[in-house]
Amino acid sequence: MKITSKLLSGQCFESDIRGHKLIVDVPQAMGGTDAGPMPPELVATALGTCIGIYAVAFCNKHNISTDGMVINTEWEKVADPARIGSMHVCVDLPAGIPADKYEGFMRTVQECMVHNTFCQMPQITLCLGKA
Repeated sequence: MKITSKLLSGQCFESDIRGHKLIVDVPQAMGGTDAGPMPPELVATALGTCIGIYAVAFCNKHNISTDGMVINTEWEKVADPARIGSMHVCVDLPAGIPADKYEGFMRTVQECMVHNTFCQMPQITLCLGKA
């Protein structure tokens, strides 16, 4: 899987993800133009929406209504080194999960690929190439 991100101007990038365009930037206070979300916000978004996709799959399998589902993801920045120090994801499901399905639901949402990635950190390599 490959994502290509091209610098547009300042600190603003346009990422091409399977033909989908995504603008990533930083707020004006950080020297950007605030044309899009910051990378850490996308990390938190990826976790929340991945959990949401698994939640929907579970609900569909067990005939539980997903009407009004909202995923709230909160994150905290820490220093030394600068990073996301904690994230909290809450699946707000108005229909609720029946008590006998709760453990299965929680196991399912914890199996999302992004959650697993954080639990089993990937090997990351960096390089400097020529465009």
